[in-house]
Amino acid sequence: MAVFAHPDDEIGAAGTLALHARRGDRVLLVWMTRGELASQFGEAPPEEVARVREDHGAHVAGLLGAEPRFLPFADTFLTGGREEALALARLMAEFQPDAVITWDPLDVHPDHRATHQAVLSALKLCRIPKLVKEAYRKPVRLYHYPRRDLPRPWVYVDTTATQEVAEAVFSFYRDFYRWPFTLEEFRARRRLLGLEAGVPFAEAFQTERPPAHGALP
Repeated sequence: MAVFAHPDDEIGAAGTLALHARRGDRVLLVWMTRGELASQFGEAPPEEVARVREDHGAHVAGLLGAEPRFLPFADTFLTGGREEALALARLMAEFQPDAVITWDPLDVHPDHRATHQAVLSALKLCRIPKLVKEAYRKPVRLYHYPRRDLPRPWVYVDTTATQEVAEAVFSFYRDFYRWPFTLEEFRARRRLLGLEAGVPFAEAFQTERPPAHGALP
């Protein structure tokens, strides 16, 4: 399960999500908002922007092999509070994830920070039957986008096999929004992460504690 604030936030996890979908895992891609205040749309009304960005999410989910889900919260109004956490908790109880990917807790965008906080709270609330009816109590590992200034373990995922899917997701958004980033720059970032992990291409996340291996990988 991946939880982000706006459509296009998922680019940094695209290869990992596609990798899980390819191996037969069920993947749920959740956005807290429809990103209806995106400045690239000029004076277009928020309702129209929301419709376009919801279509974007559905298209990208199709590329990844994921199920798309939008929650009904407003762009830039996220707080990480109880209502948002409870909506996520009910979704978690329904979907029963083994792992959740989300934003880091210190990103400059307040919606990104709030999404992290809501996910953190939801992981507790989904265990309470009086809130979600059928409680989900299995351990769920939380991963978030990495930051060099956070002293938490890094986890690298070898996404070489799904690099073309990640490129397709990036190119789709870049072409629509006319971002000033080239595909080669996108590849270079992922090659750098791959170099750190000893593979051609990688994505990286952080977690509160490193996962245990049965032996040295």
